[in-house]
Amino acid sequence: MSAVMSFGELDQFKPPPPKEAAPTMGALAKVNYSHTDMIDFIIANPGITQNHLAARYGYSVGWVSNVMASDAWQSAMAARRSEICDPVLVASVEERFKGITLLSLERLKQKLEAPSVSDNVVLKAVELGARAMGVGGNAAPVAPQGDHLAQLANRLIELQSKVRVATNAEVIDV
Repeated sequence: MSAVMSFGELDQFKPPPPKEAAPTMGALAKVNYSHTDMIDFIIANPGITQNHLAARYGYSVGWVSNVMASDAWQSAMAARRSEICDPVLVASVEERFKGITLLSLERLKQKLEAPSVSDNVVLKAVELGARAMGVGGNAAPVAPQGDHLAQLANRLIELQSKVRVATNAEVIDV
């Protein structure tokens, strides 16, 4: 046996080539019936995982990931979501919440008008009232004035000009 290895024998010690993205990653030409069913299933079960979807449709998790990464699937998902989020349905939900809120306020008023009221009820009423009025650190965040991207661009230009001035001051002509 010789202690010297040939170049062919050294190939076994080379690291494997780096993995590249799958050629089909996000490249779905059009959405078919199983993709549409997957969209409906995800909307009906928002907490579903890709592992469960793969088992349901009999494909690999990679297949599910590729499909969900495609522009065609993303567009179909957005369109289906907009169909589900019907303005009439949203309005009826808002009306129901308003009704529940008004009923809750009436009930709270009755509790507060009672001769003996629990301290917790009073504190919670004050907390909820302050939050509803935006008082006591519960105010809604103020929207930034103007175009946020333009402000960032101006800030970047200002910072770059300071760096250029600092580096130009250090240059010495010889």
